[in-house]
Amino acid sequence: MKLPELLAPVGSAEHLKTAILSGANSIYLSGENYGARKYAENFSLPEIREAIKYAHLHNVKAYVTVNTLIKEGELKKVSEYLLQLYKMGVDAVLVQDIGLINIINKHIPKLNIHASTQMNLHNIEGIKWAYDHNIKRIVLPREIEMRELKEIVEYAHSLGIEIEIFAHGALCYSYSGHCLLSSLQGGRSGNRGRCAQPCREQYELSINKSKRISPKNEGNYLLSPRDLSLYENLDEIVNLGIDSLKIEGRMRSTDYVATVVKNYRKRLNRLRYDKTSKSLNRNINESIKKTKKGKKGRKSDLKKIEDKEKIESLKKIQKEENRNSEEELGLVFNREFTAGHLIPKNNPMIMNRKKPGHQGLYIGNIHRYNPQTEEIHILLNDNLIHIPEKGDGILIESRINRENSDERNNKSNKNNKNKQNESKSNKKDKNKKKIKRMENDENYHSIIQTYGFDISSKPVLKDSKDKHWRKREKDKDIEGKLLVIKRVRENKRIPFPLEKGSKVYLTKRNSLINEVKNLKSDKSKHMIKKSNLELYFRIDSDNYPHLKGNLKLDNGKVITLKIRGEMPWEEAIKKPITNETIKKQLMKIGDLPYYIEKITVNNNKSLFTPISGINELRREFFDKLEEEVINSYIPTDEDIKIAEENIKELSKELDRKIDLKAKVKSEQENNDLKSNAKLENKNKNSKNLSIYINSLESLKEINKINDLSNTLFNRIYLEIPPNRRLDEITKDRIENYNPNDSKELNISYCVNFLKSAINLAQDQDYELIWKLPDIAHKQSKESIVKILGILNKMNLHINIMTSLIGLDDSLKDKFKLELYGNYPLNVYNAYSVMELKNYKTLCISPELYKKNIEKLMEDYYTNKNNEGLSEMEILVHGKIEAMTTRKELISKKQLKLIDKYNKKMRRDKMDISSNEFYLKNRKDQYYPIRTSINEDNLIILNSEEFCLIDEIDYLKSIGIKNYSIDCRWKGIDYIRDIGMVYRDSLDNDDYDLGEFKEIINKHSEQLTKANFDIGLK
Repeated sequence: MKLPELLAPVGSAEHLKTAILSGANSIYLSGENYGARKYAENFSLPEIREAIKYAHLHNVKAYVTVNTLIKEGELKKVSEYLLQLYKMGVDAVLVQDIGLINIINKHIPKLNIHASTQMNLHNIEGIKWAYDHNIKRIVLPREIEMRELKEIVEYAHSLGIEIEIFAHGALCYSYSGHCLLSSLQGGRSGNRGRCAQPCREQYELSINKSKRISPKNEGNYLLSPRDLSLYENLDEIVNLGIDSLKIEGRMRSTDYVATVVKNYRKRLNRLRYDKTSKSLNRNINESIKKTKKGKKGRKSDLKKIEDKEKIESLKKIQKEENRNSEEELGLVFNREFTAGHLIPKNNPMIMNRKKPGHQGLYIGNIHRYNPQTEEIHILLNDNLIHIPEKGDGILIESRINRENSDERNNKSNKNNKNKQNESKSNKKDKNKKKIKRMENDENYHSIIQTYGFDISSKPVLKDSKDKHWRKREKDKDIEGKLLVIKRVRENKRIPFPLEKGSKVYLTKRNSLINEVKNLKSDKSKHMIKKSNLELYFRIDSDNYPHLKGNLKLDNGKVITLKIRGEMPWEEAIKKPITNETIKKQLMKIGDLPYYIEKITVNNNKSLFTPISGINELRREFFDKLEEEVINSYIPTDEDIKIAEENIKELSKELDRKIDLKAKVKSEQENNDLKSNAKLENKNKNSKNLSIYINSLESLKEINKINDLSNTLFNRIYLEIPPNRRLDEITKDRIENYNPNDSKELNISYCVNFLKSAINLAQDQDYELIWKLPDIAHKQSKESIVKILGILNKMNLHINIMTSLIGLDDSLKDKFKLELYGNYPLNVYNAYSVMELKNYKTLCISPELYKKNIEKLMEDYYTNKNNEGLSEMEILVHGKIEAMTTRKELISKKQLKLIDKYNKKMRRDKMDISSNEFYLKNRKDQYYPIRTSINEDNLIILNSEEFCLIDEIDYLKSIGIKNYSIDCRWKGIDYIRDIGMVYRDSLDNDDYDLGEFKEIINKHSEQLTKANFDIGLK
């Protein structure tokens, strides 16, 4: 059985050695810049060099993450950084930015590329694109399901591409690379490694910004997923042929890295080396066959029984080992675990709305609390292995009732009446204000409080099976084990109710922490895969010692090294050196990561040398062997020289400067001369304005506007709207959930919608373009192909807007259509534009700062004439998509409240079809929730409306000719007014900006420029 590589996170030098000693096959780390975990400790260039050396010496591959989006002004530095990594012998770099892939393939072609999960390659067309772009491995999105994974793995392997999946660690609510929420909220972009984790904050579901949907006892962390753990599913995953299992966690503790890597290593090893069980199973099957043939006998029957007993014993041991590992995994960090999207039956169990951080290992519930002795009696879970000890950390979680809490507070106040003073009175007033605020919360009558402490004295463990204990105890109905711990005295005055039934968690385990601390010194705990070494020792005719070695590395290479001692050995006067002594001294290699599987000594002479001479020979050999191992990963001098020259040429290319605004002005004047009439040119709308819409009604109204005046829009990006409401889709998913159901689009509905749209667009001056969903898993992708195929048979032609890498080329070739690129393509630099030349237009990322855009356009115009590049477009108005997700948002409890509200609206004869759903954060900002024609996904829009009306002149001056406004889910008055404002501002230089702002403000309450003025770091 081929096991997948176990890939460990390394956020610091301490992580590095811990991960390798714990059994990692490979590690991934980041430099001080360009990595997706900016706030990890990370590595300087010299530290990366040493980390790579250490990893390679221990048979471990080293990958460096260069997986942020790269601004135009960073391209020179990042290309030089990539060259340094290549010269160090890094095994691969992990990349998100499409422009960076272009640079590597052109200038450092022998540097291995791994496609980051941020690239969101999630179907076989994406895999084909990766193959065509020299990508050696793809890290799949966490949203991939098992049946999709099987197809992708088979197809990737047929092309020689490796597949990596996340096995353990944090889950993002959004598809990676499709989340702008942190960027839009505070300028900290996940695409730049600075995510502020807004998905771990509290939100509230709202209908029409007026009706709160907040069930009791559910929690308000609506976007906070559990942690991923595929530990229980490793056998199933290994059988798929996955190449690499990735552990997330460069910003977590060393204890976490050690514990997670160790336990996954052990489980994988058990899957490989469980030969005893397989052998016993074969023996049983053989004996059964013999019995059927009539070969019976007491000995064979006894053997069969013994084998069965051994198997049962092995299974019992393995079950206990797995349970121990699962408890340790929960101890070091968990938000509750889930198998995520990969195991479909767990899909509704992905979210944890109650707590966004580490909760510890759930060990049981409080059975009773004795206030006189301050003893807490905890009824432990069955089969709990990690029973708390002195020094361990405990967290008690109690759900208290409002009325009971008030009674306790009143009683306490009465007993302490004579002790009250002004200070306490002030505290009471503050508490009253706090309670008043809490009363406005529907969850107030059931409040979760937590109380934590380290166990200060040795706990007492009691078992209900002990008859003497049962007689002494009041609670004779207890079944199981009780742990009695003392409440810590310094926390005695904290007013916390230790209620019966309160949950108890183990949050810190000293023995586990000490195990990690002692890992380096305790060699019995090391799980390094050592390289096999054969040694050959001989004495030549001149009595010089020779040592030769053949070392087999995990990367397939074999290193042969020969050395000769500096001095000949002398004839022995008394006692010659024996062959056994030579072997013994050569075997003393200490902590070196080699396993000497064979040692041959060829010495037939009676010679003598001091033991120090043999030791010196051994040290010299292994010093040189270390150099050879490190050098075996380094590119050849010729390859390095080629790469250096290429990067030097790239630097010159990037240093070329043009006067962008003068270039744009000159180009415009040339266009005016060619048209031979400036007025005529002006009427031709030299600047194109596109609009996003998602209804046929909007399209009809645009046609009416065009009939009354000049063409308002040059292009219409038409998205097919879902034909069901969000609550209807959610209800169907919850009540009729079947992981094996097909999730294809409603083909008939889509074809009819597009057919109507194409007919409406006939004889119009605009171009109609179908905006595809930004996510297309297997069923959705196949539906898109079917829809275009049906339209093609009906002789109906429509071009498409997409951000689906790989599928774009496939559709273009199959149906001979034009491509328009949407902003989820994350175009940050001109080299991304060069790589995406198959598109007619490309939308610049809305995350970019104005000066970043200007620099991009400068390099764009520098290369435009030579490269035949796509035209550039920029979104100037509308709600930016903050998140695209495959995870649930509305729970069963919320759905019941929504149904109740809908029934009330129907009784009041109100229209529920116009209900809109929002997420409200703590700042009272409302984020619209939208569905896609792909009902498998949700879209969360930004709370504020993006608006660049006062930047139009600047954008025109830097050469942008294509502009777009997003008017999906908007009425015709909005479309007409906003469209005319931008049309006039693009066609004229002397427009009234104040008047335009008044028109925009009439339709939009909150406006933002996002990062356009301030910029991302």
